[in-house]
Order: sequence, then structure tokens, then C-alpha cells
Amino acid sequence: MGTTLPKSATSFRNLNGGYPKRSGRRYHPLFVSLTLVPTATGTPCALTALTVGDPESRNPMLLLRFLSVCICCFGLGLSVAAQDNSATEPATATEPATAATQPAPATPENEKTPPPAKTVDDSKIEISKLKILTRPMTATELETEVRAWAEKLRKQIKSVGDVELKIKSSPSEETTKSLKSQLLELRSEESEIVKRTQLLIKECTNKGGDAKSANTYVEAVSSLKETPDAASYWVAVTATAQTWLFAEDGGVKLLRNFGVALIILFVFWIISKFAGNIVCRVLSKQRRTSMLLINFVRRTIGGVVLLVGASMALAALGVQVGPMVAALGAGGFIIGFALQETLGSFASGMMIMVYRPFDVDDFVTVAGETGTVKEMSLVSTKLLTPDNKVLVIPNKKAWGDTITNFTGCGVRRVDLIFGIGYEDDIQRAIDVLKEVAGQHPKVLSEPDLKVNVHELADSSVNLFCRPWVNTADYWVVYWDLMRQVKERFDSEGISIPFPQRDIHLQTETNTSP
Repeated sequence: MGTTLPKSATSFRNLNGGYPKRSGRRYHPLFVSLTLVPTATGTPCALTALTVGDPESRNPMLLLRFLSVCICCFGLGLSVAAQDNSATEPATATEPATAATQPAPATPENEKTPPPAKTVDDSKIEISKLKILTRPMTATELETEVRAWAEKLRKQIKSVGDVELKIKSSPSEETTKSLKSQLLELRSEESEIVKRTQLLIKECTNKGGDAKSANTYVEAVSSLKETPDAASYWVAVTATAQTWLFAEDGGVKLLRNFGVALIILFVFWIISKFAGNIVCRVLSKQRRTSMLLINFVRRTIGGVVLLVGASMALAALGVQVGPMVAALGAGGFIIGFALQETLGSFASGMMIMVYRPFDVDDFVTVAGETGTVKEMSLVSTKLLTPDNKVLVIPNKKAWGDTITNFTGCGVRRVDLIFGIGYEDDIQRAIDVLKEVAGQHPKVLSEPDLKVNVHELADSSVNLFCRPWVNTADYWVVYWDLMRQVKERFDSEGISIPFPQRDIHLQTETNTSP
């Protein structure tokens, strides 16, 4: 039995000395086929096939040869397996360790050089453009940019120092003047470099980069204390001021923003006036709208419009309005707790404006005080007394007490009381009162005039006279009728008795003997 072996294999066939010669006894020849195939790793061959024939033979020599062949094949297999393991295991076990512990040879392709700086070419690059360029950069790239700008700053400071030394050693004033002008330009450029370097340092630090050394260097060299003498100091101050003035976010921009803020405030002030007047006209056309409410709405709308304008003006100046609003909201609870009484007056003022118990120019009695309402806010009401005193009453107290409005209606009744003697003619007195009151030009014909006996007092018979007048004419009619009635009573012989008391004295006579 034979097989076709590849060229790389070795075949041992008929190990018992060739094919056995046939004899009288029949038996099958012994065939031993050993195949050694190279492994994939190129190491010594491994035993892959062994075939033995003549299973029917009973020849002792043949069996002995068969056993010796088996022993040889077994030993050969063990040796081949040992060599295979010793050749393959170190390659798989040590190669990763070797690759991990031994660095690859340094070649120009394997070396990682830091990327070149991209923003250092222009010393006066716009801040906004620089922010756009640095936004996608990583911390490593920003570190490179910071180092490049720090080096640029160092060279610029060296140039400034050279010019300062020339100024010190220059004997000519013209040369010194020229050098100072050059120094001013160099200082201005230095300030520009410092500003951009600080921006890069901030961006690098925010992204986790290491810029401490560069930051320390910039802070050390950018201080005005580093200037050697007074002349250089003032040149540095001038350069710093000039740089700040013409910077993107410097003095010119600040002045421009301030002008814009003033314009915004002026425009919104005009809008607040127009808005308040328009609202007042609309509300005035409503019948039951009080002047207090109209004035309040006008002031409120004007204040809201001005508040919006002020917030926009602050935003134009670069002030963050959001944190201010958040702070006010956070302190709202504390403010409300501290201003309980004021908030109560505020709520009472709203109730007065809604229910309108009185209005501006009404003559009222509020919280026990009488006067004309001149002004009202959400917190207090201002009264003007007849003797020209100003009273300020909190709305909480005004709303919580009785309110008497004397001018709340267009017509009022004048209540007059006149006393006559018991001996006088009552009907005659009543006719005189009707005549006097009815002839007054400010007394209204409707409702009707009422005159009658009011009471029988201790010293007189009291008659009441009740004419109706317009509210504005109340006191005029009151004073006129009091005077005219007295004059008519005198002319008609009707007395107005004084209060009198009769005293009767009783004497006791002595009847003793």
C-alpha cells in the first residue's frame, strides 16, 4: 500500500529489506510507510502517517522486526514533536514581549514632530479671527501655538531692549526722538503680542493643556515695572494706552458702545412717552376708568419700556444682564419677606384702582383724615387738606378703613337747620325758607326742596331746609343760605332764640312759734 507524497516529504518504504520472497507458506509482505511533512513554520518535520501490513503473518522474526520498527517510529515521533515545540513556542511567547519591550528603531518616518504653529505669522491678527482658528485645535496644538507666540514675544522684547539701549547711548536729541518713536511702535506691537498670547494661554488651559511656564513668562515680562527708566516707562504707558484705545475691544469700541447705549435709552424714552399717551387716550374713552388707573397704567408702561431700553443699553455696553436677573429672582423671597407691609399696601392700591372708591380731585375722608385726593400710587395716597396740608396715607390703611367720598356723585343735598322761638309762626317761617332757598340760582329744581319741622328742642323749634345742588356748588349754597335766611328772619320778625334755661327759686317760710 503506497501513497503519493509531496516533494517536500520523505518516504520510507519496505523497511524489512524489500518485498519478501514467496515461499510455500502464504503470507502478506510487511509494508511500512512513514511520511514526514514540513510544518508551516519551517521547523523540522512532523510524523503524519504510518502504515503497517501483513497482519496475517506468524513469523517470529517478522514480528520482531515489526516491533523494532514501531519503537523506532515512536522515538522518531517524540524527537520530532520536541523539536517542533521548542521551535514554535518561543516564537509565539517571546515575540510580543520583545516587540513590547524593545522600541522600534528610530527612523524619520516613525518620529512624530509637533505640528507647526498656524497663527504666529501675523502679530496683529484679529482677535475674533484668532478665536475662530483656535477653537478646533487640540491641547497639543495649542501648546505649540503658545510656545511659538512666547518665542515671538521674547524676540520682540529683545528688540525693544536693543532700542532702549540705543536711546541711553544716543547723544543726539533728533536720534533719541527717532528712537523713541521706534520704541513706541515696538511697544505697541509687544502689547498686541502679549494680548494674543494671553488669549492662547487661556484657550490652552481650558482644554487641559500645559501653559503654566508660558503664562508665568508673559506675566513677568508684560508688567510695566520691568521698564528700566522713566522715559521707557512713559513710552510703555503710551503704547499700552494706544493699544487699548485701538484694540477690537478697547477704548474706541467702548466709546462706540456707550454712544449706542445713550441712543437706545433716548429712543426708548421717546417710545415710553408715546406708549403712555396712547394708552391714556384709549382708557380715557372708557366711562368707568378712573384717573388713578390711567395714571398708574401710563407710569407702568413707561417704566417697563424704559426698563427694556436700559437692559438693551447694558447689553450694548457688554454687561451680562442674565446673571443680574437671576440674582434678583434669587433674592425675591428675601425682599418679599422684608417688605410685607409695602406689599400689602401694593395689593391694597391695586384693589383701590380696580374698585375705584375715589378718584383724583375727589374730596374724601380716608382713615379719619379729610382732604382732596391729589395723587395715588400703588403704595400710598396723597391728600391735600382744606388748610393746605399734604397727608400721605398708606393704601393698606386707607383700604382697611371706612372711605367717605363727598364728591363721588355729581349732585349733593345741603342739610340746613334753623331754630325759631316757640312764640313764632311756624308756617310763616317755612314759607320764608322755601322762598329764600328757591330763589338761589345754584339750587336745583329737581329733586324738590324739602322744608319742615325737624324737632322741638329745649329752647327752639328747629326747622330743616334741604335743597339739592351740584357737588361743586355745595359750599357756596351752604354759606349763602345761612346768611340770607338770617337776614329774612330779621326782616320778618322771626326770632332765633338763644339757648335758655328757666330757673325757679322756691323759698321756705319759718312757721315755728
